[in-house]
Amino acid sequence: MPPAERRLWSVALPFALGVALLLATWDAGAAVTLAFAVGASVAARARMWALAACATVWTAALLAVRVLPGPYDSWAGRGVLPVLAGYVTVFLLAWAAGRRLVERRDGGRPPPDLPRPKPSRPELSWPSERRLRAYLFVLLGVAVVTAAVRFRGTLPPLLADNPDAARQVLREQSNLVVGLLSEAWTLGMAVSLLRALSGRRPALPLYYALTAVFTVGAALGASKNSVLVGIAPALITALSVRRTRGRAAAFLAARTPVVLLIGAAALGAAVFLGGQRTMAGTGTFETEFRARYGSNALTSSAGSLDLSLSSSTETFGRVWSQRAHLEPRHGTYSLTFLGSRVEPIVGKADLYGLTAQLSQPYLMNTATFVAIPLLDWGPLGAAVFLAVLGLAVGGTERWFEFSAAPAGQLARAFVVYFALFGVYELYPLIYPTWLSLVPGLVILHRLGRTTT
Repeated sequence: MPPAERRLWSVALPFALGVALLLATWDAGAAVTLAFAVGASVAARARMWALAACATVWTAALLAVRVLPGPYDSWAGRGVLPVLAGYVTVFLLAWAAGRRLVERRDGGRPPPDLPRPKPSRPELSWPSERRLRAYLFVLLGVAVVTAAVRFRGTLPPLLADNPDAARQVLREQSNLVVGLLSEAWTLGMAVSLLRALSGRRPALPLYYALTAVFTVGAALGASKNSVLVGIAPALITALSVRRTRGRAAAFLAARTPVVLLIGAAALGAAVFLGGQRTMAGTGTFETEFRARYGSNALTSSAGSLDLSLSSSTETFGRVWSQRAHLEPRHGTYSLTFLGSRVEPIVGKADLYGLTAQLSQPYLMNTATFVAIPLLDWGPLGAAVFLAVLGLAVGGTERWFEFSAAPAGQLARAFVVYFALFGVYELYPLIYPTWLSLVPGLVILHRLGRTTT
């Protein structure tokens, strides 16, 4: 780092933290928001890009609570910001520590008086075209058969007049096995899009076409996250590796601006469809949402974005305010992703039912990032839980950061995406998605190794 830049940081960082401390005497919520923004800058300076992105997303979430008005807002959301920020800070610091532990195992960093070499991004080593296509078509076959079983006798929620009601009916008819097999849409979408964005060899139109097919299949359930969970990891990976720009891929090989444009389009579409889905609902909240935003697509999309960013914090505020009346369940909520199969052993814990009751009159069923560890282990146990989780995320993210295997890079990207999704809920403990993704990625990795 040039001496001038080093001096600038040595002054700017203490100044920003001092401003945050001074601001805390006036408005603690504003202070923690500024502190998160500073933390994102520090992480970016240290080239911990995924950690910086997570801190940035949390900054946006805290801003949404403070700035964007919504029908679900109450005193609980603003009041809990310092508490939530404390828990998230534990998670992010543990993430950085997890990365550091893996870096030490790999040989550590150069002395501070020497320039730090800029690590080169890896170039992916794919399985042969024949094996990769066979893998994707097997995933497509599994996904189509599962969809036929899942939607038998019912209209897919994406095509229903009231998507939320159709999703509830579908949820009651589904089971764990069908849900896990349905993740073939997600995995196929991620692998196809990443292969298309890598820009290697001909046949890129085929992989873009497969991406479109897998995306439509994933969207049939009318869940925006079902689409984002496949697209986002592919984009994260594409930004983390070197992409070949050969003659055959002159107009299809994605440069960084193209990758970012695809991500922005996917996020914008998810926000828009989320707003339209809420507008089509019939509950108390949906009625208030329509009354506030009318039929304007732009304002309803802004309301949908605010809901995604701030509703989790709002719900956590209500859980936190009632924590003295909630007995710790010592792991019951943490096993939510296993469904009713573990209820005979650990007892029943209806997280969505609890948060819905606390969110009256709207009956919102947002899970939140900290609610599960808080309800299971209490305030101190939740901090320990998030510290362990952060170490695992940081270690895993750094372990696969320079992997040349597509499966390894996608595994890292899925971990990063689930961490980013923490602004809404602690995804892996709610949905068993990863129980399907892990064996699918292992198979992809084995295909690549046997080819080599």
